[in-house]
Amino acid sequence: MTARRTTPPADDSNQYSIRAVERAIGVLNVFSRGKNKFSLDEITKETGLSKPTTFRIVSTLQQYKYIVLDPVEGRYRLGSVFLSLGAAALGSVSLKGIAKPHLSCLRDDLQTTVLVGTIMDDMLVYLDKVECDGPVRIASDIGLRRDPPNFGMLGMTLMAYLEDEEAQRLLGCSPLKAFTNKSIVNTKEYLDRLHEVRRQGYTVEFGEAIEGVWGVGAPVRNSNAEVVAAVAAALPMSSKSDARVTEVVAELLNCAAAISSDLGYRSR
Repeated sequence: MTARRTTPPADDSNQYSIRAVERAIGVLNVFSRGKNKFSLDEITKETGLSKPTTFRIVSTLQQYKYIVLDPVEGRYRLGSVFLSLGAAALGSVSLKGIAKPHLSCLRDDLQTTVLVGTIMDDMLVYLDKVECDGPVRIASDIGLRRDPPNFGMLGMTLMAYLEDEEAQRLLGCSPLKAFTNKSIVNTKEYLDRLHEVRRQGYTVEFGEAIEGVWGVGAPVRNSNAEVVAAVAAALPMSSKSDARVTEVVAELLNCAAAISSDLGYRSR
């Protein structure tokens, strides 16, 4: 009796494949199928592996923080290590390089400081900034400074596009605090604000993060329509007017759309 073949025939592309690694990748791929939390039984069913094999793979991935077990729900989700890997992937397609000319044009058009950032390892990380000679200078060391994920227009924009559970988890890790006397410190009020940002597609905040500074933030999407970063403009409160706010929002949305387009995003 001929044994049933359980692996593809060897060829130049897979002759060095390692079965255990393939199975681990199969487990991780489960989380890309439109759902972000799975029980052990669900992972076993999705992969077609035996439950003992699935358990060993899941335990190993958990040990290295590739997946995390929610102790309340008893379900697994991807770990924060993927934020770092995602940032590295973004770097490999040069998000910074793609964004730079758009940021520079926006800086020149608005005559103000422009930034782009993402959430990495549960913190807000600045990927790039371009400054003008105006009064607003943001002390954001590119790739080094970490702010709470809810900080300012960048943080609010990025958190607005997370699932509610993930946003609440981040707020648990980095509780709201008063950066200025206008900062939102009530969790429910902040979550309501996130829903508003997501509904309108951008953030506008007036002196909530930095005294005397107002700003606008907008999401940047990749080819899968995922929000992978946010772009923001920071302006002095002395320049605030209805007309100026309308202008900055329009310019910033155009900039974010141009960067997203260059990353492969196509709006429906």
